[in-house]
Amino acid sequence: MPKTWYKVILGALGVVLGVLLIGFIIIIFSEYFPEDRENVVIDGQGSKTIKEGDALNLITYNLGYLSLDNTQDFFMDGGKGVRPKTATNVTKNLAAVKTLISNQNNDIYLFQEVDKKAKRSYNINEYDGLKQDFDGAAAYAAMFNSLYIPYPIFNPIGHVESGVVTLSKFGITQGTRIALPSHSSWPKRAVMYKNPILETRIPLEGSSKELVVYNVHLDAYGSKGENSDQLQILIDNMTAEYAKGNYTIAGGDFNQTFPQTDLEQFPLNDSKNFYPTQLSQEQLPEGWKFVTDATKPTSRLLNEVYSGNYDNTQLYVIDGFLISPNIESKSVITIENNFSYSDHHPVKIRIELKK
Repeated sequence: MPKTWYKVILGALGVVLGVLLIGFIIIIFSEYFPEDRENVVIDGQGSKTIKEGDALNLITYNLGYLSLDNTQDFFMDGGKGVRPKTATNVTKNLAAVKTLISNQNNDIYLFQEVDKKAKRSYNINEYDGLKQDFDGAAAYAAMFNSLYIPYPIFNPIGHVESGVVTLSKFGITQGTRIALPSHSSWPKRAVMYKNPILETRIPLEGSSKELVVYNVHLDAYGSKGENSDQLQILIDNMTAEYAKGNYTIAGGDFNQTFPQTDLEQFPLNDSKNFYPTQLSQEQLPEGWKFVTDATKPTSRLLNEVYSGNYDNTQLYVIDGFLISPNIESKSVITIENNFSYSDHHPVKIRIELKK
C-alpha cells in the first residue's frame, strides 16, 4: 500500500479520535451539579383545601418514562432493550396514565421517572402531558439532566432530561428539590442520574401547620444497601418538619423491599443487575411507619418482556409510603394492571391527619 494511503488512514483515524475526545470532554464538563436545596417552579394552583382531621388519597407511581411497559425489557436489568421501537408505546401509556388521573378519586399524585425531553421516550414532554387538563398544582424536580449518555455503545441512550413530578389538587405554597448523594464514581457519574427528593408544602386551613409531602426516588443500581444514606436524609427532613408540628408523608420508589414484604411470596434472586435490601422498622423513630400493600408486587425486573405470569417473573414490593406519627393510614392498595404501562404498579393510600 502506498505511503499516501497510510497517511490518509492515519489522518482519518486522528480525526475520529479527535471528535470522540472532544465529545467526551463536552459530556464530562456538562455534568449536572444540583445544589443541596433548590426551589422549584409551581405550575398552576389547586382549588381544594384541607384541615386537621381530614382524610385524603395519594397515589405513588414510577412511570418508567412511559416506555417500560409489559412489552419491553431493559439492558441494565439483564435484557437488551434501550427504548421502544416506536413512539406509540409512549403516547399510549401517557394516555392511560392521564385516564388514571381523571378517573381516580385522588388528591395527590407522586410520579417518578417522568421525561421532559429524552431520546429514550422520543422527545415527548411527559410532564406537560401529565399536567395538561389537571385541575391543580404541578411541580417537577430534575433527576437526569444529561447532555448525552453514550452507552450502550451501539445503541446509546442519548440525551435525557427527566425527573419526579407531584400533582396536587390542594394549593402548594412552596416546592423544593432536595439533593441526594450520588454513588456513581467518575467519569460514569457525569452521565448518571442525580436522584432527588421533591418536597411540597400544603397549608392547612385554620392552622399555621402544613402537610409536607415528599416525592422519593432512591438509587437502584449499585452495591447492596448503599442508598441507606439517602434514606437517612429523607428521615432527617421529615422528622425536622414533624418537630415543628407539621404532618409529613413520603411516597415513591424506595428501591428497597418494605418490612411487611413476605420474601417467600416474593423471593429475591441474588441478581447482579438489581438486588434490593429490605427496609427495617428499626430504622425509624418511635411512631413512624412504612406503609405499603405487601400482598401484591409493585415492580418487576426488566430482564425480559413480561410473561404475563407472576410465577416466572422476578417481582418486588419497593413502592410505598413513610408516614409521621400524626398521620393514620386508613387503607393502602396496589392497583394491579399487568404492568401494562410501566414496570411498576401504582400504590394508593388513604390517610387521615390526626387532630
